[in-house]
Amino acid sequence: MKKAEKSAFSFHPIVQCLFAGTAMSRIATSMTVPFLTIFLAKHTDMSPAGIGFTVGAGALAGMLFGFFGGALSDKWGRLRILNVSLWLWAAVFFLFAWNTYTPLFVLLNVLNGLCRSSFEPVSVALISDLTPSERRVRAYSIRYTWNNVGFAIGPIVGALMGLNGGDAAFVVTGAFYALYAFALFILLKIYNVKDSEDSTHTVHKEPITLGLALQTVARDRALLWFLLGGILMQFTYSQLSTMAPFVADHFDKGVWLYSWLMTTNGLTVICCQIPLTFWSEKRSPLVSVKAGNVLYALGGLGFALADSWWAMIAAMVVFSIGEVLCFPAGNALTDMIAPEKLRGAYFGAQTFRELGRFAGPLVGMPLLSHWGMLPLFIVVGVLSLLSTTCYRSGEKHMERPSHGTEPALAQ
Repeated sequence: MKKAEKSAFSFHPIVQCLFAGTAMSRIATSMTVPFLTIFLAKHTDMSPAGIGFTVGAGALAGMLFGFFGGALSDKWGRLRILNVSLWLWAAVFFLFAWNTYTPLFVLLNVLNGLCRSSFEPVSVALISDLTPSERRVRAYSIRYTWNNVGFAIGPIVGALMGLNGGDAAFVVTGAFYALYAFALFILLKIYNVKDSEDSTHTVHKEPITLGLALQTVARDRALLWFLLGGILMQFTYSQLSTMAPFVADHFDKGVWLYSWLMTTNGLTVICCQIPLTFWSEKRSPLVSVKAGNVLYALGGLGFALADSWWAMIAAMVVFSIGEVLCFPAGNALTDMIAPEKLRGAYFGAQTFRELGRFAGPLVGMPLLSHWGMLPLFIVVGVLSLLSTTCYRSGEKHMERPSHGTEPALAQ
């Protein structure tokens, strides 16, 4: 399989499909997942802690399975894992719409987390496989931009269609994932892409096993520090979902406001992605992480003190710029330390950061309901700054991968 063309913005057709599919699927997902707390509050008798557990259970399942999904893609091939996870994902969202048994929502969100943790790191690893090292950071940023194009469009489309917090949104999301799976299957046939061709490392002298992958990852101290910093970062980011019921109840037309906050998040990322990418490419990823975490803390404080729509939107802009700086930098740091033959395992290991997404709603929902927004986001601000300390410690232990290719980003 040929690499992407030499143009800085030209990528392999399958990579372009992953970009477009990311946007399409996020349009659908953003009509459901951010509003899951509202949906469960309206349609079940769960307590705030129960809702927090249900929402967080998907992230916990993703955290536990993500490494294995990535490692299995190293062993069995990226494409097989991608196809299975997409079709299963579609089925999960259809079942969300049709389910009437409250405990089953926990299981469905666990399956949602499993599918997400299989698909996301494997798709990033496939993008890395099919893109020359000098353009990988740009590829990650483009993927992240498309991701936020979907998140910008989805909530408002859902609100206009009356889907947010309702059964129909889950049906639409399931249909989108089924269409994505079908389109990817067709394109793989058209371009005759095989699992044996989807990597830059088609033959290894040493067979890849789950044990080898787990042993390598567990001994990489830089990766472990990056994961701890990522857990704290995800805890911070997950509070966007935690605060949804508060916004819906304490502001005039609160559901509409929350839709606009999600759209503001996506639009801010889209508008800032290109200039901030050029800025970040000239610096170490750790600089982006430091700046992003400071903006997370300031944005969270803005949410806690806001008393109007415009104040909430302004806080979201600040919070979102922090997001633009932090998330692509995390992929760049992982790419810099990942051995080529274990790239899937390393990107899969990033899903251990989902512990933060699990703990975020589980801790945040009771904290918000008992003490309010200000104590919640004071905790969030402190953890954001601690995240920077973890990333700094990881950088001290960082070594270049010994696979003969250039790292994705020079320090």
